[in-house]
Amino acid sequence: MTGQFDEARRNRPDRVRRKRRRRHGEPPAATRPPLDSDGRERPAFLLNFPNDPELERVIAAFEAGNYALVRREAPALAERTEDPDVRNAALELYRRIQPDPLIKYLLAVSIALLVFLVSYFYGSHDHP
Repeated sequence: MTGQFDEARRNRPDRVRRKRRRRHGEPPAATRPPLDSDGRERPAFLLNFPNDPELERVIAAFEAGNYALVRREAPALAERTEDPDVRNAALELYRRIQPDPLIKYLLAVSIALLVFLVSYFYGSHDHP
């Protein structure tokens, strides 16, 4: 009986083998603590930013919600720094505070719809 099973196993087509994902090493260890000085959790993307005094000021402003300072200082820091990691981190902070282009489009469409509806209903009714 076992001969039949061995023969059936040999005659069946080979299974399709799936490729396993290669692991390119462990992710880099975080360079800053996951909690800020007030005990609040930091955004995950901030944990691996390089240590730079000027970048720390922009990061602190980002965490505090001072987006005006981030909007002003992040591009300036990206222009004047020599370190590409600091430049990328500053540009990432700047990108994170920019409004989503889809939201801009939806806002414009909703305003146009509001103007159309108001003008349509205002123009279609008789006024004394």
